Amino acid sequence: MDVTRLVVDAVSDAHAAGPRHRWQLDVPDEPVTVQGDASRLAQVLANLLANARTHTPPGTRVTVALRPGPDGVRLRVSDDGPGIAPDLLPHVFERFARGSSSRSREHGSTGLGLSIVHAVTTAHGGTVEVASRPGRTVFEVALPADGTGARTH
Repeated sequence: MDVTRLVVDAVSDAHAAGPRHRWQLDVPDEPVTVQGDASRLAQVLANLLANARTHTPPGTRVTVALRPGPDGVRLRVSDDGPGIAPDLLPHVFERFARGSSSRSREHGSTGLGLSIVHAVTTAHGGTVEVASRPGRTVFEVALPADGTGARTH
């Protein structure tokens, strides 16, 4: 599947949903592909971008970068928002993990978005990591190009 197209579509949707954020794309000129379930990987992107949109104030820059590598691809979603509270950071991928005042938000959430990101990424044989400090939060998803390690449902 073409991950580049998935990224472009997801950022376009995010821009429509959050026009007051500054959405940026950083993708190669050539398509980047992996073996995987397009709808599930679209869900990963949608959840990461919704997370950035709802937990950062208007005007925040959100950049989605895609890089091919010899063993797969790396997808990075970064923002220059307020960051994730240090006490929440180790738990962000757990079900029902929710921050209180670490990142601005207007609507309630179930705390499932990032646990879904983790589950889908793992099911595709990949990994997801997060690093955050005030002014910079980065989620990085690594996926094997050939689906090695992917579990089917």
